[in-house]
Amino acid sequence: MRAAAVLGNYDYVLDWVFQQDGSIRVLAGATGIAEAKVVKQKDAASQSASDPGDNYGRFVEQNIVAVNHDHYFSYRIDLDVDGPVNQLELSRLQRKMLPEGHPRRSVWVNNPKIAEREADAQLNIDLNKPTLWRVLSTTKKNKVGYPTSYQLMPGKTANTLLSEDDYPRRRVGFINHHLWATPYNSKELFAAGDFPTLSVEGMGLPAWTSANRSIDKKDIVLWYTMGMHHMVRAEDWPVMPVLWHSFEIRPFDYFDQNPALDLPE
Repeated sequence: MRAAAVLGNYDYVLDWVFQQDGSIRVLAGATGIAEAKVVKQKDAASQSASDPGDNYGRFVEQNIVAVNHDHYFSYRIDLDVDGPVNQLELSRLQRKMLPEGHPRRSVWVNNPKIAEREADAQLNIDLNKPTLWRVLSTTKKNKVGYPTSYQLMPGKTANTLLSEDDYPRRRVGFINHHLWATPYNSKELFAAGDFPTLSVEGMGLPAWTSANRSIDKKDIVLWYTMGMHHMVRAEDWPVMPVLWHSFEIRPFDYFDQNPALDLPE
């Protein structure tokens, strides 16, 4: 399922791919014309260390620099896993040291925790502290006794490089975290607030979650932030090819076995 949006100088292609193993692959592609400015230097070879024309971007034509910029997407994901009463489990993968004399020194184990309140679900990806984000059913189990669940599996994304007191960051506070979770509210639809181009500091997710509401055994909504740092290349000019980022929503103990085993020929 594909939608496309034309926003200023950029076109965005938004895909939802429903795969035969029960997972949903979500992709955002950016294309269009990079924002550029005119500089007095002719090209990269003609600039000086004291007066670099490309300090905030890169030359794409003579006297033209395409500026560095970011793209951020917030996905509102209302998962009802075997009913609306769910839990968010954070499956933390941690090192475990083995006893002296063991032929191995260490393994990793799962240390799961249920996110009870909104503050528990304000998370950032840390490759040194890997965590699986799963929405669990409270009413149904699979054949070996695990709650049925769906996992939000991040793909390539970015952390903001803007300072905490920078005006753009204060207006789009949802970029502070890769994951948020809130109890379902039909009026809470947009991560930056209802009117993002007229927003003020703290609207949207930061305002809603300031109450630190309970999300345990509730109808919960996940909010996933996907970011792109774009340092423009020569190949992105004058119209850039589509730059793709993605994540996946995939079944985790939802089925009793691989659902793609008995596909029709």
